Amino acid sequence: MRSQHHVGDGDMLAVALRRGEANEPVTLIARYLGVGRSTLYRTLAAYDEVAATMSSPGGQRGRAAF
Repeated sequence: MRSQHHVGDGDMLAVALRRGEANEPVTLIARYLGVGRSTLYRTLAAYDEVAATMSSPGGQRGRAAF
């Protein structure tokens, strides 16, 4: 049985965001972090949701889609 992995800390999320902004493929980012693609996509979706609720009406926060 496979163990459950997650993008556990802010440093890992920051790495994923930086690499994504540099247009690195999600598969390579996930492999580097030691998680699956679906785990990385779920983490990024949760990050986007939180960032959207924190953004001001006129401001733009979050990440570029990759």
